[in-house]
This record gives sequence, structure tokens and C-alpha cells, in this order.
Amino acid sequence: MKYFFYRYQEIPCWIKHVWLTICLGTIIINSSNTYAHEIAILKSSEIRAYTIAIEAFREALPSSFQVTLEYDLQGDTTKGRNLARKIRASNANLVLAVGLKAALAAKLEILDIPVIVCLVLDPEKYGLPTSNMVGLSLHIPFEQQLKPLRALAPEISRIGVLFDPQKSQGLKDLLEQHAKPLGLTLVSEEVHSEQEVSDGLKVLIGKVEALYLLPDSTVLTENTLDFLISSTLEANILPIGFSAGLVRSGAVTGVYLNYADLGRQAATLVPRMLSSRTSLMFGTMLPPNVVHQAINVKSARYLGLPLNSTILRSFDEQY
Repeated sequence: MKYFFYRYQEIPCWIKHVWLTICLGTIIINSSNTYAHEIAILKSSEIRAYTIAIEAFREALPSSFQVTLEYDLQGDTTKGRNLARKIRASNANLVLAVGLKAALAAKLEILDIPVIVCLVLDPEKYGLPTSNMVGLSLHIPFEQQLKPLRALAPEISRIGVLFDPQKSQGLKDLLEQHAKPLGLTLVSEEVHSEQEVSDGLKVLIGKVEALYLLPDSTVLTENTLDFLISSTLEANILPIGFSAGLVRSGAVTGVYLNYADLGRQAATLVPRMLSSRTSLMFGTMLPPNVVHQAINVKSARYLGLPLNSTILRSFDEQY
């Protein structure tokens, strides 16, 4: 040891300085890696949509953020609360809650860590998001949903909708609000059971030029979907959907979300939520930043709609 000490004393000062700088730099780099922001993921169950969103989230995360925990509630609310408590006791700096049960577990147990909520239908019904949460909405603003209709048939002025006031009064009101700036008048008809759908559609035929299919479980069922689409087409009325699946079934157009896009959008929020300089508003639902458009070419041609190459290129999917 004495030999080493004496030999060290003989080393020129400039070499000692360089050596010390290298050592300190190594320590700083190792420390920064050790204290990278830690992310926890809490998902409601093993559903393909959740898996797609989570994989995209992981891939899009900046390198300074690392997913260190991922828990699956397996549909068990009690288990979810226990797992949420584990996350709260961990070093997690932020939580991604995927699905309703995961979001509710986070709401009850994770109060002082930022949470991103995604893939939750009707979040406001469950008091989501709370003050430490930011949610990603599954609802595409109606002005975006109606744009393909305006591009395909700009002369249309009256659009119909069937709705159950117990289930979709709010959506109907939103549709009406967003239709007006586009020069569209909404003609609505209430139905209170699946059996009333046929009569409700008969009331609208002759009054409207398009029918918007709301995501209303009274109106849209396995028994009514084919009837609604075929009846509107026969009456020279454009059926407008809200998903690629409805367009495949015969609706002329539909604007829809991609689960991977939601995962990537969630990843972009992480650094903003963990920054003290963030302007992001907690307690709000954010609209999707990427949406896709689909068209059923066969239905559009049946109705005699002009389908030039420019119009077709504006759609992500064609059926």
C-alpha cells in the first residue's frame, strides 16, 4: 500500500486530473442510468387491444424512461387495488392504467403519482380522470367523423340519428352541436327497445339524406345492424359508421382509432407529465391525435357517389 502511495505521488498532476475527471464522469453516467424515470403499467386483463396499446407505448417511450413494473388485474378488482398499492409503494414515477378496472384501482389507491388512463369507455361515468390523471379519450370529435361525409356528398344537409335517451342522450346532443358548423341539420328519433328500431327508421326515411349510427346498444345489435344498413341503402340514404367494422358491414364511411396510436400518444405524454414546466392539464380527457378513415367502395358506388382517385386516397382503408 505504501509503495502504491509513493508511486501515486510521482504521477504528474495533469494525469491525475484527467484520471479523476474520467472517474467522476463514469460515476455520473452510472447514477443517471440508475435513477432513470421508472414507469409502472397496470392493465385490467389480457385483451388484445390492451396488449397492442402497451407494446406501442413501450416502443415509443424515450430512452430516459423505463417500464420497471407491469401488472395484470386479470379482471379482479380486489387484486387490482392490491397491485395498485404495490405500485404506490414502489419507485414508480408514473403509471399507465389500461382499461376501466385498472383505472378505477389507480383512482382509489394511487393519489400522488401521475397516471395516464387509456382504453376506458365513458370515463366520466366513473369519475375519471381525477386530479392526478390525464385520460386519452376513445371518442373522436364529431366534426372529424363527419368530414368524410362532406367530402363524398357535400350537398347533404340533413342527417338522421336513432338513439335511446337512457344510453346516448349526451352523444346525440354532441352530434347535434358539431353538425351545425358543418351546415348539417340533425333529425333525431328516440327508440327505447330493439323492437322500436324498425319503426324509428321508417320515421326518418324521407326526412334525411344520411344516417349516423351512434354507438348505442339499443339501436345497434346483431339483429338490427344488417337491417339498418340495407334499409338505408335501399332508401338512397348514406349509412355512416364509427368504426372500420361497420364500414366492412356496409356503412359508406367511418372514422376510427388504432390502439397502437393510442399507446404512442400515451408515451408522448410521459415527459410532459413529469416536467415541472408542463402545461398539460391534469383531470382532463385528451382527444386522439391520430384517426383513420375507411370507405366501403361498393356501398358508395351503389349510391352513385363520385369516387375519383383524390377522394379514395384520403381513406386509410377501402372495402
